[in-house]
Amino acid sequence: MATAQATLIERTGWFKSNWLIGGRDDLIWFISSVVSSYILLGLVLKAGSSGAGLFLVFLVWALIFDGPHVFGTFSRTYFDAQERRTRARLLYGSLLFFAIGPALVLTGKAALINGFFFFAGMWAYYHLVKQHYGFMVLYKKKNNDLDPVDNFIDRAFLLLALNYPFVYFVLKVGQPVSSDDGKVYTTYQVVDFAIKVATPENARRVYVPLFFPQHIANWIDSALFWLFVVTAVLFLARQVQKFVRQEPLNLPKHLLLLAAVPMHWAALKLLAPTPYGAFTIVPVLTIYHNIQYHRLIWFHNKNKYHGEDKRQYGAASLISKSFLFYAVFGLIFNFFYHIPRSFLAAPYGMAAGFFWGYAFIHYYLDSKIWRVRRDVKLNQSLRMESA
Repeated sequence: MATAQATLIERTGWFKSNWLIGGRDDLIWFISSVVSSYILLGLVLKAGSSGAGLFLVFLVWALIFDGPHVFGTFSRTYFDAQERRTRARLLYGSLLFFAIGPALVLTGKAALINGFFFFAGMWAYYHLVKQHYGFMVLYKKKNNDLDPVDNFIDRAFLLLALNYPFVYFVLKVGQPVSSDDGKVYTTYQVVDFAIKVATPENARRVYVPLFFPQHIANWIDSALFWLFVVTAVLFLARQVQKFVRQEPLNLPKHLLLLAAVPMHWAALKLLAPTPYGAFTIVPVLTIYHNIQYHRLIWFHNKNKYHGEDKRQYGAASLISKSFLFYAVFGLIFNFFYHIPRSFLAAPYGMAAGFFWGYAFIHYYLDSKIWRVRRDVKLNQSLRMESA
């Protein structure tokens, strides 16, 4: 049925539908997998402040989805002998991220410690947005949807559509505080996302001042909302213009946006007023990201490491021998990452800062290793040349 529908769409000329892997795979893993976020959102809302319920949500997400997805980055970088040679400076230099958190905690200064965990949360969300943007770019390249006007409008729409609800969330989960000058300042609730602090009643809440008065924060919220409205109107107008001109629309791109944007709005809006919102928003938003990433990594690894010359890649070829191997190694990785971080590390302490290094390395390397516009070998591994 899906194949017949895709064929009908292509024959009408209304849409372009070049997929990254294939129509069925893309629809299941890159688009429809957003259902996982809605399921987690429903479970979180149903659990309420139940410590056992929230603990289970964190446990499943962290150990089955999130830890292995960080390993996915390592599988094609640190475990790839060729990558270690060609990107030695990038890979070994990135290990310094492990030292940043502990160094700041050692200062004993609350502003630096809280600032570190605040920065970690901001980078985590930025990373989610960047992945959605990255998938959009892949679909744009695959469907030759690269007109400068479209590039500008698509980028502006996506960034504002995903960042406005996050700003709203940040402001709602904070607590207004009065300063000596009589002004009311806004704060952001910082959370160390260890499983042991996943229950609101047991967690120590840390609030970081955002350095501007509450009325300025409200103005920023309103300004971003109206900027989003403007970009949404421009985006819709551009699609209408292309339709009138009988220019085919990029179907995979539109389906991706239709999956990601409403989910972010629903999760951030519904969890913002809850007492556990800052604790549960990360798994709710990230599980969709995790599933997308696993499928893309496996597609890349299978194409790159299954050839006749696979021995030159070292451990990466063994890890990618089959999806079962990849999954088992990803689960084992948790013994070095999420298990000690979540069950042993004290919240907001040196160990917690150290374990954020895994995520930072993942965020940073991802910003470097997926550049399809300038990496010929990556284009080959992702089969982008077939566009």
